[in-house]
Amino acid sequence: MIKIDRKWAVAACAMVLLIWGNSLVPGTGSSSLSLAIMEDVRGFLHSLSLPYEWVTNFVVRKCAHFTEYMVLGVLVTHAFDIEGRRTFDRLLPTVVFLLLVPSIDETIQLFVPGRAGMITDVMIDCCGAATGVVLRYLLRSLVCTKKAA
Repeated sequence: MIKIDRKWAVAACAMVLLIWGNSLVPGTGSSSLSLAIMEDVRGFLHSLSLPYEWVTNFVVRKCAHFTEYMVLGVLVTHAFDIEGRRTFDRLLPTVVFLLLVPSIDETIQLFVPGRAGMITDVMIDCCGAATGVVLRYLLRSLVCTKKAA
């Protein structure tokens, strides 16, 4: 039987609620938030004399998808794999969880005015989650290597 670290599981559940809560925001509210972030990022890059035209609403929205699921990937990996063993019985629940959450997330959006559930967003979410899992294992390996040295 797999042990689950409760504090990391609570953090992961809180992140899922945050993600799903964002999906419940109607399209107009979600779009205005993305546009505000886009303008802030553009202004920041412009103040540094860096190119800023490439920062679009699309880029902001997709980066948000990727980032929130990357964080979720780290949290879920901590919750399901306390010792960092990377065995099948530890990775399977992590993978299943990280496939179900974005699928449910995009399904939620089908019922919210001005929003649309998109398979491409599920793929971006899964890539973000996979990145989080890999980052967690890489960081754990670095920490363990330093402790052994």
